[in-house]
Amino acid sequence: MASPAARFEAMLSNIMLTDEEIKEASETLTHVSKALLGKRRWIKETFLTGSCKRGTAIHPLHDVDLFCVVDPGWARDKTPAQIQREVQRALQEIYPRISVDRQKHSLGVDFRSQSIGYDVIPAVPTADHYMIVHRESGDGIFILSNPDAVEDEKKAANHWGGPGGRMLQMIRLMKHWNEKNYKKVKNFHLEVLCYGAAHVLASCRNNREACCELFRFLSSEVVEDCFVPGVPRYGVSAAQQNNLRETRTYSQIKNFAGELGAAGRKASKALSLEATDPDKAHEIWQSLFGRDVY
Repeated sequence: MASPAARFEAMLSNIMLTDEEIKEASETLTHVSKALLGKRRWIKETFLTGSCKRGTAIHPLHDVDLFCVVDPGWARDKTPAQIQREVQRALQEIYPRISVDRQKHSLGVDFRSQSIGYDVIPAVPTADHYMIVHRESGDGIFILSNPDAVEDEKKAANHWGGPGGRMLQMIRLMKHWNEKNYKKVKNFHLEVLCYGAAHVLASCRNNREACCELFRFLSSEVVEDCFVPGVPRYGVSAAQQNNLRETRTYSQIKNFAGELGAAGRKASKALSLEATDPDKAHEIWQSLFGRDVY
């Protein structure tokens, strides 16, 4: 039987996107992008964003994000909801036989022949960031987003977060654990928190130890405010600040912090048993991350 160390490393590979997923998503996005740009003059640019862009998406791939940048002059006299509806209309004209659903921030494009969903995010550019739709009721509001700043922060965290791209490996692992545990918080929330753990991961001797330490780090940090990188925190409304912690109630966040702490203790137990009782270590790692990947 392979050692816990070997099986843990294999698990990190098992949760990565497959070549088939990458190829399917790339081909579909190319088609959607070209079609949108050719359909409306006020659509000025499209580009891949989100976890697929940052290299933090996990298998199986559920959704891919595409920014759809509109002409700010065209958008000036329109509400967020109106902008979203206009992009939705363009997509429905391109794909009359598929579902295009309005979501909180995006338009969900459901190609029934694929297991992957595509989220088209209407975005209005400004000098320093993008305004994206936040629609809960009525005309909605704009919240702020800065994909380039998020990418820069991810690169810096991965550079300082230990050898072999450890930061990206651990982000994907935390997302997998979150999915397995009914996704109590948004995966992006966990990812942004992980960026702050570069110094923790860099000091670890191996990826199993990094996993233990990251669970502990997240259990204390998840209760704190977590703002999207590159989004101004002053001179804008509280909603526009895009505080990821506020997507859940404080009680929910506290409970989730407890689950993270418990997971960290289980991971530490597995690590301590690797030499003396590897079968028990295997059992604990499997209980944390699932037999399908470990």
